[in-house]
Amino acid sequence: MKTNSDEKNENISDNDKPVISSGQNIAIIIGTILFPVIGVAMGYTFYKKDNPAAKKAGRNWLILGIIMFIVNISVVSTMK
Repeated sequence: MKTNSDEKNENISDNDKPVISSGQNIAIIIGTILFPVIGVAMGYTFYKKDNPAAKKAGRNWLILGIIMFIVNISVVSTMK
């Protein structure tokens, strides 16, 4: 006898999976705050993809990476 969750799992295809998981998104955001080059690199990589969700995430990471570069440069320059 099948339950509702078994039927839902059978109906889920690979196309229904999100391109970017929430865990991956959070990890890249934290990595970008610590090391801005991660956001720039991952943002550029995902921004080139055809999937709209990947483009949106890539754009966000790229913007955050650039902002963090500017923040880091300004913090270091004020410390002198």
